[in-house]
Amino acid sequence: MLHVSASRRTLVGLLAFGLTAASARAQSPATKAVVAAERAFAAQALAEGTKPAFLAFMTDSAVVFSRAEPALARGVWGGRPAPTPTDPTLHWGPACAGAAASGELGYSTGPWFLTQPDGQRVAYGQFFTIWARQPDGRYRWLLDNGISHPAPVGSPEPPATLLYPAAGQAPKRGSAAVLTRPAQLDEQLTAAVAAQGLAAAYAARLHPQARLLRENVLPLLTPAAIQQQLGTEAPRQLQPAGGRVARSGELAYTYGTFQTSGGAAARGSYVHLWQHGPGGWQLLAEVLNEAPQNK
Repeated sequence: MLHVSASRRTLVGLLAFGLTAASARAQSPATKAVVAAERAFAAQALAEGTKPAFLAFMTDSAVVFSRAEPALARGVWGGRPAPTPTDPTLHWGPACAGAAASGELGYSTGPWFLTQPDGQRVAYGQFFTIWARQPDGRYRWLLDNGISHPAPVGSPEPPATLLYPAAGQAPKRGSAAVLTRPAQLDEQLTAAVAAQGLAAAYAARLHPQARLLRENVLPLLTPAAIQQQLGTEAPRQLQPAGGRVARSGELAYTYGTFQTSGGAAARGSYVHLWQHGPGGWQLLAEVLNEAPQNK
């Protein structure tokens, strides 16, 4: 979470959403289970410290991002010091969540904040987590990432009412290749950026409820805010490193590294959440983290 983990660094941004009737209907039993897992994860971190909680709730293959590079989470978190009473306390909770129709994959995102032992809040951000249902029915996280940003206007607490983005539609026969190789979604996006420019390539692929997370920027939650941000960013090439598609075929995540072109070239990591809808595969969420320049 937070820069406590370069992954959930990597967690807030105020997501104060209203729950519509349509989004409420999208709340499946799997989505409820993902939300419950996220909340239990956060509660254990408050009770026992972040290290034991992260280790308890991750899968053995879980991925985090260390200096904007994908890394196995168990090694990263296992190497951290044991918690002490003087450590800052990490608070977080979901504001938006969803799950595949098959139930074995889900996601959650929402605000985090860090407090000192005296209760003073000293950092804020937004987390993004991919969850997988285990053989015993429990959910454990597969990927954890996020951003830090300035203090939001209003309360940084997770909202009482969650947003559940509209469900996608199962891919037709033409999407079969994506089911076995989700990295092609990122490869297609890179090719489109090169051919059409960044803003146009994204506009053609963004889900109506898309959210973009950028370091030091409050979460981008509306089409206008997203397009304004994309207009300031340099074209980038994506190098996929992993991902997975749900068995039901309508939800996928991918991750990897990126390189920008132009005078101020930069590199970093990305996470994408894809959902299949009437227009094909759409980008439901993106997290970008630039690598430290002093690497």
